[in-house]
Amino acid sequence: MSKSLKTAILCMLFGVLFSLGASAQPGVCRGTVLDAQGEPVIAASVLIRGGQLSQGVITDIDGKFVQPAAKAGDVLVISCIGFETAEVSWNGSPLEIVLRDDANLLEETVITAYGGKTLRSKLTNSIATVSNETLTSGMHNNVASSLAGAVAGLRVSQTSGNPNSAPTIVLRGGTGLDGSGEPLVIVDGAYRTMTDINPSDIESIEVLKDAGATAIYGARAANGVIIVTTKRGQEGTSSINLRAKTSANYMKMPYEYMDSENYLYWMRTAHNRAPWVSNASLSGVQPYGTGNIYFSDGAVADGNYNAKAIWGVFEWEPDLDFLLSSSDWGKMTDPVTGNPIIFWRGATTKDINIKTPAFSQDYTVDFSGGNNKGSYYASLGYNNTEGNAVDNKYKRFTFTFNGDYKIREWLSSNSSFSFSNMSWVPILNGNGEYYYFTRALSLPPTMRIYNAYNEYNPSARNSVSDSPIGIYNAAREVDYDRDRFTMSQTFNFRLARDLNFKVFGSWFLEDLWQESFTHNYRYGPWSSDTSTGMSTTHASYDYYNRNLNQTYNAVLNYNRTFAQMHNVSAMLGGEFLDYYTKGFSASGRNAPTDEFQDLALTETGDTRDMDSWHAQQRVMSGFGKADYDYDGKYLLSVVFRYDGYSRLARENRWHLFPGISGGWIISKEPFMRPYLSTVSFAKFRMSYGANGVLSSSIGNYTVQGDYRSYGDYDGSGTTLLYTLPNPGLRWEQSWTFETGIDLGLWQNRLNANLTYYNRHTSDKISSITIPSHTGYSSFLSNNGEVKNTGLEIELKGKIIDGRDWKFSAGVNASYNVNKIVKLPDNGNELNRQGGYQVYVPGSYDPLTGKSEMIWVGGYQEGQRPGDIYGFKALGIYRSYDDIPGFRVDTSTGGTFSSSNSTLYGPAIWATLSDSEKTNAWPIEPGDVNWLDVNGDGLIDDYDKVKLGNTVPKWLGGINLNASWKNLSLSAKMDFALDYKIVDYNTAWALGCMQGTFNSLTLTEQTYNPETGEGRYPIYVYADQLGKRNYARTYNSMFVYEGSYLSFREVTLSYSIPAASLEKTFMRAVNVYVSGQNLGYLSEAAKYLGSPEYLSASNYNAWGTYPLPLSVIIGGTVSF
Repeated sequence: MSKSLKTAILCMLFGVLFSLGASAQPGVCRGTVLDAQGEPVIAASVLIRGGQLSQGVITDIDGKFVQPAAKAGDVLVISCIGFETAEVSWNGSPLEIVLRDDANLLEETVITAYGGKTLRSKLTNSIATVSNETLTSGMHNNVASSLAGAVAGLRVSQTSGNPNSAPTIVLRGGTGLDGSGEPLVIVDGAYRTMTDINPSDIESIEVLKDAGATAIYGARAANGVIIVTTKRGQEGTSSINLRAKTSANYMKMPYEYMDSENYLYWMRTAHNRAPWVSNASLSGVQPYGTGNIYFSDGAVADGNYNAKAIWGVFEWEPDLDFLLSSSDWGKMTDPVTGNPIIFWRGATTKDINIKTPAFSQDYTVDFSGGNNKGSYYASLGYNNTEGNAVDNKYKRFTFTFNGDYKIREWLSSNSSFSFSNMSWVPILNGNGEYYYFTRALSLPPTMRIYNAYNEYNPSARNSVSDSPIGIYNAAREVDYDRDRFTMSQTFNFRLARDLNFKVFGSWFLEDLWQESFTHNYRYGPWSSDTSTGMSTTHASYDYYNRNLNQTYNAVLNYNRTFAQMHNVSAMLGGEFLDYYTKGFSASGRNAPTDEFQDLALTETGDTRDMDSWHAQQRVMSGFGKADYDYDGKYLLSVVFRYDGYSRLARENRWHLFPGISGGWIISKEPFMRPYLSTVSFAKFRMSYGANGVLSSSIGNYTVQGDYRSYGDYDGSGTTLLYTLPNPGLRWEQSWTFETGIDLGLWQNRLNANLTYYNRHTSDKISSITIPSHTGYSSFLSNNGEVKNTGLEIELKGKIIDGRDWKFSAGVNASYNVNKIVKLPDNGNELNRQGGYQVYVPGSYDPLTGKSEMIWVGGYQEGQRPGDIYGFKALGIYRSYDDIPGFRVDTSTGGTFSSSNSTLYGPAIWATLSDSEKTNAWPIEPGDVNWLDVNGDGLIDDYDKVKLGNTVPKWLGGINLNASWKNLSLSAKMDFALDYKIVDYNTAWALGCMQGTFNSLTLTEQTYNPETGEGRYPIYVYADQLGKRNYARTYNSMFVYEGSYLSFREVTLSYSIPAASLEKTFMRAVNVYVSGQNLGYLSEAAKYLGSPEYLSASNYNAWGTYPLPLSVIIGGTVSF
């Protein structure tokens, strides 16, 4: 981790903690504080309005207080968690003050499972709550994005600025071998995703972490549970709210490419430096060559028809001087020949492929109300977001209705209906996001984007991905749509005073359509063959898929208090889940015209393709839960679930997942009374339980085997066994132990939670190797085990809580390490899967000529996934005196497809014959000094060291809120610490490995032979064909410290005073301005679009679609 980043985060954390440490001192006027039932209120804060915080006192076990600093006429401010704040004037007589329950605090209980609720003080599990305010600040197409930094242990990786993208969510390190595994999402009781939900419709989100809380969801909850609760109407209220926001989204370029003049200087210099390529192309038809033309047969040559007119680079001639009158053209001296060159410096692919700023709009109108017979909530939402990639866009329309009705005294109904329509246009270059923001934007800047007729001038490479993207966008029609319907109905029966029965049903219907059609377009210059360079395939594609998920459950709830001390609640239920999917796809091409998108017009035969599918799976379950607490002090909870899964064979289909948790509210013990002024609340909790994992490895035909058609045999069709039957597969299981303590300090101004967990996932489904004579190479087996160990810390405090000034802060941090415990027995050491060998440092024995080696990487028992091993650069050779004369380098380029030439130090090179120098090169100044790990004088593929790990150990968030009267300022930050990230693209560019493509401005920091200075090795053409200074899969120059602090959001808002609205029909007006994705404090962010991590096997090595910097203006009007 970089020292500056560590210092910044630690200073921020300690600053927040230090400011939370203010405490009250004892104090004088006498009184008693009681609740509405006449019971004493313990640890209530008694302050003097306008006085100092240090003069505050708290009530004792009998609710009594003495406030010596008070004078007659002073106003006392009495507050306590769970009660409304009261203000009382003291006239010199003893006071009796009755506090009213704070309805908001008491009703804002924690959602547990199946509609269960409990006070946070009585929780025995780790459940985090995210409020609506957190979800609706800023602008988020996907509500999951707003969870970044909001919950300890919840990793939200936002690695794409595509408006249709969804972040990757992992809780407590996941259960996969590579650290993957997303939580189960439940929305108003229905199993579904969050991607289409309007954030304005959400009341709260609960994140269930430990098995004591999640075991009741059994087989799908090993990676945690996210419960989303949408808004509902309230009795005695009615409101209309209009929310509007718009944003300008500015592109943050992940890489800075050179302009035309620098491109030509460095490309021609690099070519001239590289002895492994011919210099003939310097005078040829190339982006950097001078063999291009401007005129042909007395007219301006058209790059659409003449390949020599694509690139704007020419040897200077007097008849071209007129071009210099335009700012689109420039003149320079050729660094190779010294002759003048005229070159194009006008529009580049960045100018036409990137839209900045792009704009977003988001609108919601909602209505709610209720009386003693029922309540309602309804909303309409619309979002329209443009991406920074040109023509990349996303639209979402949502409708939500929640209705609650009291049909009889013993019967009530809850109905919910939601609909969403999402449509989007993806990036259309055909090769994905990273390709668009690396390769497409690095096209040579000397490309004349437009011809003399202002038409797009395609690349000479005859490739869509290597041309101005507008060519393809204009020719392709795309219609991607997804509709989602969710309908749910609940009936609640009050069978007795303490006994309730609930039945619930939900349908989640999803339809996905994808259609595309390609008109004629030009993707390369025409030659004498007029069919060249024009796409006339008229490709047509249609895709449709329908998912129908049905959920039905029935739950019996019992709640009773015995002898005023024994509180008992119990739940018993059953559930049936049915998932059904069906769909088809069809494609064709070579229709006779590009005017009609009709598959029937496409060419018959092998150019057509069609497929259809359907699948169904079911889960049946029984579950139960029992809670007991004695006097709200000693807490116990027991839970179980018994699941059956249709994809498994009968003998392995059913499994029991139990859980138990307990808590002790220590602050209610008599021995804690002397400390209540400091420790207002303290609870110790512990849980242990099991969850299952419905592994994605178990497909529709995994258990029974898969048969497929393989064409003709002797004139008849043949059907062969494609995958072996595997009836022995079982559930994956996770057992989690957790213990923690919850604290409220200094009249609950500071709340702290500390949690330790240990999760062990066994029966991981993994492949084992089987004999090849079976006709198969591998077979799935329940053999793997992985362990997650972690610590979570949460701090929330009210630092200033005055009448006008308020300031609160929240900090959370989590530490997690995954370790592979067991893998299938495959005969390898540590049952290794994948990996490679490296030398043990200094192990070379000159007598035997051998070195000790170990296996690293891949998956191995006892090791942490995600380790990076690579070549370590000790520096750059500045002179021949620095180079070991007898050094030999036989390493390979790996990912970079190197020619793998042997490299020799000066002493050996001088002894080689001409034939021995074939496919060999000398090590010279400007080349890298690689670490010789074993000390044998030879650099080979085993000379690698550990460069770090791709998985962060520390995650967290910082949330700050300040207000003065009606003006508020808030800030959100999140961080990840102690991990590395690999950058392939910078190495690829500085190694000039793409031939003609542009390089980065970092090229200017490469080794200069004249001065001997430079941060990076010498810049040469096609490094992979030569000395591999850059072309080594992993090397320390391009493995960065990934730790980051993200400045996710800053919002300034103002609420118009209610008095100013009294004569209007408006009840409240709030306006705000936000800055979102403001940047990262990170080493890796200097070189990559995003330092945010995905998993141990996916870490953005080739770059990504950067998150835009957004400036948002919005407001809410309530009627």
